[in-house]
Amino acid sequence: MGDAGTGTRTFDIPTGDAENPNLQIRITEPALRAQGLSLTTWASAEILAGLMQTIDSAQIVFPADLDQSAVIPILELGAGTGMVGVSAAVRWNQPAVLTDLGLIVPGIAANVALNKEILGDNRVLCGTLDWENPADFQLAQEEGPSPMATATKAQLILTADTCYSEEHPLLISTTVAHWLSRDDPNARAIICYALRVAYLDEIRELWSRLEDLGLESVADGQQRADSQVFDDECLCEWSVWRWKRDAGCGDAV
Repeated sequence: MGDAGTGTRTFDIPTGDAENPNLQIRITEPALRAQGLSLTTWASAEILAGLMQTIDSAQIVFPADLDQSAVIPILELGAGTGMVGVSAAVRWNQPAVLTDLGLIVPGIAANVALNKEILGDNRVLCGTLDWENPADFQLAQEEGPSPMATATKAQLILTADTCYSEEHPLLISTTVAHWLSRDDPNARAIICYALRVAYLDEIRELWSRLEDLGLESVADGQQRADSQVFDDECLCEWSVWRWKRDAGCGDAV
């Protein structure tokens, strides 16, 4: 849905709550195009944003004593417009860091600012993370000091529509493996992608690489986005990943 005169779109994300059935997330896309980047909100981002609202709370657990200087509560890779990270921060009431290429970060920050009302006091920051060198993580300078600037792991990793080239399975799998915390068996990575015929081989390779690195899928599903809203492939698949019990993180739940 477009907001006349404001250059923004409002997405109604189903929450599964009868009293508050939708979470309204406002997204500005012209702010990204102004930097010479042809970006938009893809179907898989809306699906994953919706999953953040409806997934069983037992699937996602945050330690009460989480040290944010070591572990980021919510880390989004390839955040794009930031919709997924905003939805997750609202649902779980946890700080989040939304990462992408440096040129895209200002656009993400603009969308975080647009959604301050629903985010409340939640700290949602933006930064860059190099998939070719996953240890190269930096918060945007405009964010100011934060204990998460020194973090090297994440409790919950989210990524949508990031598997659409032959390089991506290797890059995404190694980045997830680098960042997903091994200290807590409840640490999770959730991946969502459109089932585009042209990239089914890359999706299969991504699964294989994640498994080879010691991760296992504990839940998955498919959902179709509204074809009147998105003109790309609307059938999307999501999967929830954790470290295998013998991969150095104790008894997983």
